[in-house]
Amino acid sequence: MFRFFRYRCIIFRYIILWLCIITMMKLTIIFYYDLQKQSIDSSSLALPYDDSQLNKENKQQLLNLTTSQIQSINTTITINRTAIEYYRQYVQRKNHEQFMYNNYLFSSKTTRYILLVQVHTRVVYLKKFIEMLQAVQTINQTLLIFSHDFIDPEINTLVTNIKFVPVIQIFYPFSQQLYPDEFPGLDPNDCPRDIAKHKALATRCKNAPYPDKYGHYREVSIVQIKHHWWWKLNFVFNSIEILQNRTDVLVLLLEEDFYLSPDALFFLKKMEDEKERLCPECLIYTLGNLEKSGRQFNNLGSKVSIAYWHARYNLGMTISYSLWLSILQYAEEFCNVDDYNWDWSLVYLAQKRFDYPRVIWSSAARVTHLGSCGTHHKKTCSNQSDIARWEETDKFYQLNYKYLFPTTPLTVHAKYEARRPLKQTNGGWSDLRDRQLCLSFALKNTKDISHINIKI
Repeated sequence: MFRFFRYRCIIFRYIILWLCIITMMKLTIIFYYDLQKQSIDSSSLALPYDDSQLNKENKQQLLNLTTSQIQSINTTITINRTAIEYYRQYVQRKNHEQFMYNNYLFSSKTTRYILLVQVHTRVVYLKKFIEMLQAVQTINQTLLIFSHDFIDPEINTLVTNIKFVPVIQIFYPFSQQLYPDEFPGLDPNDCPRDIAKHKALATRCKNAPYPDKYGHYREVSIVQIKHHWWWKLNFVFNSIEILQNRTDVLVLLLEEDFYLSPDALFFLKKMEDEKERLCPECLIYTLGNLEKSGRQFNNLGSKVSIAYWHARYNLGMTISYSLWLSILQYAEEFCNVDDYNWDWSLVYLAQKRFDYPRVIWSSAARVTHLGSCGTHHKKTCSNQSDIARWEETDKFYQLNYKYLFPTTPLTVHAKYEARRPLKQTNGGWSDLRDRQLCLSFALKNTKDISHINIKI
């Protein structure tokens, strides 16, 4: 009897010991996770500039760097090499960590839609964009990836405070902010945009042999957009660890000044589900619509249109894994076509290599572009007027809410058979260095860009 009780005590002690070990392991994991999150949060909110070396005025100038200002800024302030190197290391670390906020909402089995948002410096837009996303049904079942070309604490605060969807931040590692006075930024020895080629050759500026078809030389802020667009897709499909070996994902391309209707994801899934009946040959889904009729939800709320894909169907377009592999096969042509626009470069491939792929899009616009402060807007822009447009769009979808979330089968509103002729390229993409850098993203060879240099 004594021996029986003794064994029971020994077993009981072992059980208590293992319960303590398991509890300690769980506490350690929770502590490590919280510590990691705090470390990442604090590092993302900290300005990587040394206050003792840069006064506030010079820091603000560097943070707001643009192509038109960079030349004069370089002559009035000395760029803090330590700060720039800190920034570069910060970006490299963030891209390597790929930390996922709200990861408890992510499922490797059910999360298919990747909302890939290209972000620049427009904090006002980004704030409204995040607020808007909360009203989009099933947004919590997606993965939201913000791709930045500018490091800013206010932007990071907005992103890291999101609680309703899994979020990953990635950073374009060759931005003008990280390379303010050397390629891919503006090298002091680069040719001015409008200098004649014979004068450029005489002055021996770096890219003198490579003006575009219109006689112009590269503009940093312009070419960076195509570089960033191409890099982020290569990074998401090839380097995001959580998405590796996933061939079922569908990437929805967005920007921080886009507005999604509350049923945008619902309608995207409905188009997917009914694709075989409506357009089995379609390769691309698009939620935006540039036609004036796109606001007629009472007539078009449950209708789609079909056409051969063109740049006008780039608003809220999707890229599947299989389509991405097809594009990647022609990476060299994408990177060599003399066009600074990513969408017109795709048009070139679509018509030359893909035999005019079909697109199916929502006849009533479920993605709207609201911003007026951007690269292609030459007139004076106003954040206030854009916010007013945002509020107007809010009211528009509220008024038309009864036409959202259609329950009946989708029908075809229009099917366009015309094939748009291939127009001349827009230029702006003739610099050999840009083409080499672009191609290096597809070849996953971007650790060292020192070889991308031209000497004449």
